[in-house]
Amino acid sequence: MEDVKRVGPHPPGLVLAAAAGAQAAVAFVSIGLPAIGPELSRSFQLSLAELGAVLTAELFGSGLTLIAAGMAVDRFGTRAPILAGTALGVAGLGVAATAGSAAVLVTALVVSGVGSAVVPIAGTGALFRAYPPAQRGWALGVRQMSVPLGGTIAALAMPALEDYGGIGLTLGVAAVVVAITGLFFAYVTADPPRLSSARVHQPLRNIWRTPGMQRLLTVAALYIVVLQAVLAFTVPAARAAGLTAFAASATFFVVNVSAMVSRIAWGHVADRSGGSRRARTLVEVGIVAAVGALLFTLALHFGAVVVIPAAVLFGFGALGWNALVYVSAGERAAPELAARSVAVAATVVFLIGAISTPLLGALASHAGWDVFWIVTAVLATAGALVAATLPATVVR
Repeated sequence: MEDVKRVGPHPPGLVLAAAAGAQAAVAFVSIGLPAIGPELSRSFQLSLAELGAVLTAELFGSGLTLIAAGMAVDRFGTRAPILAGTALGVAGLGVAATAGSAAVLVTALVVSGVGSAVVPIAGTGALFRAYPPAQRGWALGVRQMSVPLGGTIAALAMPALEDYGGIGLTLGVAAVVVAITGLFFAYVTADPPRLSSARVHQPLRNIWRTPGMQRLLTVAALYIVVLQAVLAFTVPAARAAGLTAFAASATFFVVNVSAMVSRIAWGHVADRSGGSRRARTLVEVGIVAAVGALLFTLALHFGAVVVIPAAVLFGFGALGWNALVYVSAGERAAPELAARSVAVAATVVFLIGAISTPLLGALASHAGWDVFWIVTAVLATAGALVAATLPATVVR
């Protein structure tokens, strides 16, 4: 295995810790807000639809600007975009903490999401420079692990903060956390050398035409539907199968733990053979997800004793692929387009995830849970089949 390379004055491990910390802070808000959903609904007198808008506002803002964030990182390096994005994200959270109406709250959270969009893109770029191909999958896996970790911390901390000081204190603490982690990330990251002074013409078209990119995005689109199914509908399916509220919550908890472990494990597997094993690992992830989906479907008929281990296997496949897609997207594109390429992949993941969730709910309502989970197995299998056709990348 290659030794990690030191880029700038700080060791790669510190860069990884800073990138993961900043990502966890963003997830603390974007994933953690549902933990105080009832309090938000009560304080701002929200309908269910309005509450949904509040809970997704941060993610919506990020989704709008991921490609723009990639362009900024490719053109200006990482430090300046991180500082600007952190400032905007903190400002948005600060306004949200003092919001007196739902409209102001949603708008402020969207603004915060716009600023936070730079964190995953800059983090990927920083880790690409800090780690050689044989360790990038693992490093990106650690960074991606921080997403469910941040959400888990928020699930514990946000209700306690809200109970102690209200929604204003909760969002104010979130703003401080985002500020500290963002500034630390900007401090430890190093801007890359300018690869070319010439402006890249039609960068998005170049990314789209990169060998294998369209198939990689297809894999991401298929896998994100399976991921959304697991995250959004594991608990309702478990409750419908007769599990207690505690057992259903325990099932969701082990799915999240499985997600954290799987992102590191699959990244490590993808790093074998000098980092040339990305496509094969994407195939294996899909196979595990498909098998897990079928076992989970059967387990729902036999109680919590079998549902929980089936959910662990299902989550290990269905939630473990994100870092593999992002590292593959960055490595397939030209170096000067790497950040934008990752941003394109992230945008596809976000948009398909947002669109598919209500459609998945309709499927469950009309076809039942057995059909629902079998469909996820089919989608995971389709993703694995497409991944099997991906051309090899020249990692650099």
